[in-house]
Amino acid sequence: MMRKALLLILAPALLAACGSPGSAATPGGYGAPAATVTPAATPSQTATPAPTPTPAPTTVPPTVNPGVLVARNASLGAILVNPQGRTLYYFVPERGGTVVCTGQCTSVWPPSFTANPSAPVAAGVSGQLGVVARAGGEQITYNRWPLYTFAGDMQAGQTNGQGVFGFGGKWFVATPNLQP
Repeated sequence: MMRKALLLILAPALLAACGSPGSAATPGGYGAPAATVTPAATPSQTATPAPTPTPAPTTVPPTVNPGVLVARNASLGAILVNPQGRTLYYFVPERGGTVVCTGQCTSVWPPSFTANPSAPVAAGVSGQLGVVARAGGEQITYNRWPLYTFAGDMQAGQTNGQGVFGFGGKWFVATPNLQP
């Protein structure tokens, strides 16, 4: 009787140590490693981690992309473009920074908005960048001219809006020498 009781107690332990078919440890289940149990540390056995020294703060200016860049165009020379390479335009009736292009005009001539009004000036941009508040955000200005892209330019570098008459005036590609 004692033998049967001992066998009943030890049999499950022996089977568990050998692994069982279909266990997740190995694809067929045979030869699966036995699980090991690590006893939890008691409070008296827990090591206190050494404090990590805090590094001295360093002042690194954030990297900010300019909102207006200069690109070369085969027929117009140096032109102003946005960070995506889309040509920027100005509208003659807006001389001095007065926004005239609103409503339907902005669907053809989308304003060039800025996410960062204090973006640095790119190399070759000699004029003054600024912003003018309007519905939708802050529009970039160059020498007080509000800047736009043109819906007729299907890709970066196109200048299909050069000299177009629409919405009560003429549109021209903005250049670095654009005067206020």
